[in-house]
Amino acid sequence: MPYNSYDINFYKLAKWLTPDDYRKEKFLILLKAVVYPLIFVHNVFIKYRKAKLYQLMITPQICYLERLLNDRYDSILRRIKIDDGIFHLPIYIYQEDENKPVYLFTEAENKPVYLYTDGESGEVPDDFVVLVPDDIIFDMNEMKSLLNIYKLAGTKYTIQIVL
Repeated sequence: MPYNSYDINFYKLAKWLTPDDYRKEKFLILLKAVVYPLIFVHNVFIKYRKAKLYQLMITPQICYLERLLNDRYDSILRRIKIDDGIFHLPIYIYQEDENKPVYLFTEAENKPVYLYTDGESGEVPDDFVVLVPDDIIFDMNEMKSLLNIYKLAGTKYTIQIVL
């Protein structure tokens, strides 16, 4: 159904339905006052309809999730990106009882050892990673709830703040 079917000018409609004998200035002012609540409810309906059409447009596809997050948190620069899950081989750090130390190198030796999260090392693999620039102000719980509503059931994700 086209959007124009909801575009109604209630003032014109009320004036058109009024008999010619009553189309005087005072009666038309009263008619506008009577029609105003209907116009208010109609405007609320139009806003609700636009919001629901936007919600129906968002799907679990990456491009739509990026659009949702960028519309909500970074509408001008649109810097929030979604990337595939990162997988790194895990580094096993021994317990003290096993007496097998892992040496972490200093900056002078130029051999850094990176420690990864469970999702990055494959124990609990993440399906996608949301990369958010550090200068974007957002509520982590709100972003998680948005993603939980629209993501595909069973997928896992992490939110990383990047520099």
